[in-house]
Amino acid sequence: MTPDAVMVVPGIMGSELMDTTTGQTLWGLRPKLLVSALMAGLEPLALTDAERRGDTSRVKPVGLLKFPAYLPGLTGLEPYTGLVRELRGVVRHPSAVAEFAYDWRLPVKRNAALLADAVDAHLESWRARSGRSDARIVLVAHSMGGLLCQAMAPNDQVRATLTLGTPFDGAAKAAVMLSPTTGRLQRRLRAAAVTMPGLYDLLPAYRCVDTGNDVRRLTVADIVDLGGDEDLAAAAFTARAQRAATALPQHWALIGVEQPTMSSLTLNAGTASGTYDTFKLHDDGELVRDEHGRLRRSPGFGDGTVPRNSAVPHHQDRHMVLAQQHTTLAQSDEAIIFARDIVEHGRGAKEPRLGDGDIGLVLPDVVSPGQEWTGTLSGINGPFHVACLLTDADTGMVVDRPTPYRRDGQVGITGVADRPGLYRLRVDGGSTPVVQFLLAVP
Repeated sequence: MTPDAVMVVPGIMGSELMDTTTGQTLWGLRPKLLVSALMAGLEPLALTDAERRGDTSRVKPVGLLKFPAYLPGLTGLEPYTGLVRELRGVVRHPSAVAEFAYDWRLPVKRNAALLADAVDAHLESWRARSGRSDARIVLVAHSMGGLLCQAMAPNDQVRATLTLGTPFDGAAKAAVMLSPTTGRLQRRLRAAAVTMPGLYDLLPAYRCVDTGNDVRRLTVADIVDLGGDEDLAAAAFTARAQRAATALPQHWALIGVEQPTMSSLTLNAGTASGTYDTFKLHDDGELVRDEHGRLRRSPGFGDGTVPRNSAVPHHQDRHMVLAQQHTTLAQSDEAIIFARDIVEHGRGAKEPRLGDGDIGLVLPDVVSPGQEWTGTLSGINGPFHVACLLTDADTGMVVDRPTPYRRDGQVGITGVADRPGLYRLRVDGGSTPVVQFLLAVP
């Protein structure tokens, strides 16, 4: 067992948020209540003018997620219960592991300052309790949580940092979330999303705007054309450049792979559309083209939310890959073992643990209750050795057992969610089960 302390830092949407004026839970609801909240819009989560000016007393983070969460267009999250429980099994006392809940709507830079204070306070408390004045701390961060660790002031008391699916170079999905849309549910969600500095901090930094014959970076002007906030975009781009220069101490990264992932964007008439294409570079940084000078496009992969290259750390190459969705990356058995190795032994496997047979999964963000939906599977030659199970994310009850099929060279799955709700689809048959959420709303 390690004598050191541990701080678990969740990702975007990974902390429960409460309205301090009413005592009501704004985020972190049970799945059946989450659906109703999404249908009503997320107006209570939109930043107010007072919050923009720095008065953040209205909304309080009260803990890590207790229930699954899902935001159409971005990602879903499983609770961190299993990860925290297992980490508490490799420290001297359960109190050595602390959880850092934060208001993920707010800028990464602001939350990073709060994290720095929390790290100092927890380490001081653990040293006093354990009698080990030489104890240090290990940071275990998922998704946006890794950006907080990167933005935190350097601290020589941090023994190691483990990031799980952290989008160091952002994600194309964040730009699409800010784009005008036609769906009623999506319009309501966008109205709140465009006010959240935290979402702007996830905008892609890599060359992602496909202009047909070239690929360029997203700009502040692009975000303004989408109807986004110019000040929030400019602040996010500046903060991102500052973070990129920072090397995390003893950094290990777990990167989700083999999941078809929105990696690029096309911009047209004030809207952004995501594509599953990516582009390769020559050693001199020039884009790879075919013999006719046309851009060579390749399928984009990652964890379904964060493109693979975006999750690769800038300053070192200690990482492991895992064929898993962003939704469950931090809760997978492989991720938990990896985290335990870092915390207890200070090292992890540098090479991929998984071989052939890694399954990729793509599902629609939103489906209609009672109507058939269609998804696709990749990474497999046929449907015969794959088993799919659709369960109610709130009750765990089995709803459907979708049967994979092959058509037009692709392996697909179809199923039906018979009523409004949040559902969990699990696909077995590869090296590790792959899990994703499905939201059914009228």
